[in-house]
Amino acid sequence: MKDLKLWKFILENIRSNKRVLLTTVLESKGSSPGKSGFKIVVADDDKHIGTIGGGEMEFNLLKECKLLQKSKKKIMLHKKLHHSKKVKKLQSGLVCQGIQTNFTLSLDKTDSRKIEEIIKSFEKKEPSLLVLSPNGLEIQHKKQNEKHILYKFVSEKNWTYEENIGVRDTIYIIGGGHVGLALSNQMELLGYNIVVFDDRSDVQTIKENKSADEIIITSYENVGSFIAEGEYSYVAIVTSALPTDKIALKQVLSKKLKYVGLMGSEAKLKRIFEELAKEGTKKSVLKKVNAPIGIDINSSTVEEIAVSIAAQIIRTKNAQQ
Repeated sequence: MKDLKLWKFILENIRSNKRVLLTTVLESKGSSPGKSGFKIVVADDDKHIGTIGGGEMEFNLLKECKLLQKSKKKIMLHKKLHHSKKVKKLQSGLVCQGIQTNFTLSLDKTDSRKIEEIIKSFEKKEPSLLVLSPNGLEIQHKKQNEKHILYKFVSEKNWTYEENIGVRDTIYIIGGGHVGLALSNQMELLGYNIVVFDDRSDVQTIKENKSADEIIITSYENVGSFIAEGEYSYVAIVTSALPTDKIALKQVLSKKLKYVGLMGSEAKLKRIFEELAKEGTKKSVLKKVNAPIGIDINSSTVEEIAVSIAAQIIRTKNAQQ
């Protein structure tokens, strides 16, 4: 997880009596390379981790941080940058016509306990809120918003940024065959928590799977009991046969999930949907299923299929952020 590495980098530095500067993208509008939640940390030896979007904007920020590190005062800098040469003040250096609001905050050894609590929240998967405001940084335990990030701005002295932490996007891959393995490998690169289900323990692709965080061998009729509902839950059904696809789909249709995808040919999917409709499943419920799964990129290998599924999941994840 990228953010966990970032917070550990902060803790390592401030424990060594080094001050760091944390810049967080609070909000972005239009064509902006940095999205809400992007972060970069700059230590006083110029080492840094993370990104706020790259390019000239990030290069300028790194230079600014070098100057800010010379000050012994607490740094809390809220800045709205315009990606346009037409705006005379507060240009980001980019020309993509968007707007990006960043907040730069200095952290030192006095902030160790807060950073430790943030890291603990990630490691123990304990939902919490990371809160940034003109008062600095705080963590609110056992709290979580419906949206991953909430930013409210009234004035330079009256704004709040809240981000859910301690929760991790989880992909539940139902089917541990060749596509399941390829998708597991792909989602590991994206930092997802990966849970793979199969009803066979002796399948070679299950034995080869080293990217999954958890592999559960169970009947497909039981997978629903292992799948958590919520905005951080994604399900990809890629079993080896129509009957098990249908069984798995029935397990998740009634759940509130961010994404459900079902692999198969048009003929196979049509048959599954017709059977479920006859059994009483509403068509409005079936329309929520991404079938056939993935973005159409004329995939010809399991790795390409995995990329198409991952792309569809990313598009769903980022649609309302």
